[in-house]
Amino acid sequence: MRIALAFAGLAVTMVAATAGVGPSRGLSLQQIRGVMRANVAAFNACLTAATRHNKQFHGPFVYQIEVDKTGKVTSARPYQPSAIASFDRCITGVLKRARFPGGPASVETPIVFDPS
Repeated sequence: MRIALAFAGLAVTMVAATAGVGPSRGLSLQQIRGVMRANVAAFNACLTAATRHNKQFHGPFVYQIEVDKTGKVTSARPYQPSAIASFDRCITGVLKRARFPGGPASVETPIVFDPS
């Protein structure tokens, strides 16, 4: 099972491609991509825990992230909650611990799970 984060159509092993990653201001796509890639192991841990509850669990899931001028995530939430609340809490926790190289920024990033 692999996690894929979607990044403007670029699929990367263990990181998914983000068709629609969207910083509204402040951060480049490359900066967002780098932070998301750095957290792939933590995203995978969230997915592993979720699939223990539901083997058919799958995405994509879109998360909204607010980053302040220091690069700290001040808000992270699913655009639409998944069927497993503990998964949403896990992903949100990973995102809130992430640090970006500056800001401020508003980001929407899809997280796509590839069960293969």
